[in-house]
Amino acid sequence: MGIKNILNGMIQVIDNVETWEKAIEIGATPLIKSNKIKFGYVESMIQNIKNMGPYVILIPGVAMPHARPDENVLESSLSLLKINSGVKFSKETEKVYLVFCLAAKDSNSHIEIIEQLTEVLGDDEKIASLIEAKTMDELVKSL
Repeated sequence: MGIKNILNGMIQVIDNVETWEKAIEIGATPLIKSNKIKFGYVESMIQNIKNMGPYVILIPGVAMPHARPDENVLESSLSLLKINSGVKFSKETEKVYLVFCLAAKDSNSHIEIIEQLTEVLGDDEKIASLIEAKTMDELVKSL
């Protein structure tokens, strides 16, 4: 399937955002608009981070907000929000530039999405070029 197919129509680029909460809301918007999740899932992702801290930061500059599968997930899916100026998830964390919102319908159906994302995250050059990308075209080319 490939990460480009998974993210087709689910990518956004913005210059800046005030808070990490807003970044998650904006990042999840394509998933809501395409009926893959309901807004309750966005609230769950934000609440999880408030309860457990910024555990969603996978590697420097990259976060993957997610929550447990529930009735607010209609289809396992993934979106990407690129924030050109970055956003901090806490005072202690470095800025995050890539926000991959992951929604899992159940405990298994998102495995392929995770595998594809892992390939991207394991490629330091690819991550660097995604973080450096400033436009949608540059971002998609880097994927």
